Amino acid sequence: MHPLTVGNTGARISLMTVPELGMLLRSAREAQGATLREVARRAGMDASHLWRIERGDRPPPPLPQLRVLAELLNISLADLLVAAGTSKEVLETLLWAGRLSFGGQEAFSPLHPDLWRRNTFLAPVVERSGARISVEIGEERLVALSFAQEDRLWVVIPPEAVLVIFGEEPLFWEANVLRARPLKVRRIGQLTNVVLSCRGFEMNVLTLRGDLAGEDSELRVAIPPAAIRTLPFKEE
Repeated sequence: MHPLTVGNTGARISLMTVPELGMLLRSAREAQGATLREVARRAGMDASHLWRIERGDRPPPPLPQLRVLAELLNISLADLLVAAGTSKEVLETLLWAGRLSFGGQEAFSPLHPDLWRRNTFLAPVVERSGARISVEIGEERLVALSFAQEDRLWVVIPPEAVLVIFGEEPLFWEANVLRARPLKVRRIGQLTNVVLSCRGFEMNVLTLRGDLAGEDSELRVAIPPAAIRTLPFKEE
């Protein structure tokens, strides 16, 4: 088993759907003859928290813990997400997001951590529908996927996930499309790092395209919602 370590992703889910998740977890655990304390320990959870989830008294855990529980209890992650009240459309995107972020690795290491830090923003959640949320960064609203219930989130836009659009290139399904101007262009190995000026904030992009040098006109960039990482903001 390889426990995954992603940002706490999420949104409020009706408690009416939670008992189904709890019953699925409990029945799978009992079928394996595993104790609640043993499963909680291996999943990195507090036993009392898992007990409350099984009883339907707590909302679903974050996506990384659902992944670990699915592996431990030999349950399909898709079944767990559906039991947690996730729609088919969001489910497909969430599963793709996991593959995009991890690629089967035990932990994901950003290509350039310093650029990830520059692309990290504290953003309010302005709209929430299931696992689909809208966050406000500068003067833009971006759609992301998250199970976190906080009103403010740390939002990370991986620079390698931002797609530069030229001319009449087709837009991407479900992508956040922004207009931006290049402020700085530099080469990092075989990649081009572009600092973009968006409405109310700056963002770094890593691209294979080498034809951005000297670019001073407005261009478009697309950010897939599933590529955006979120972490809950905790008040000190």
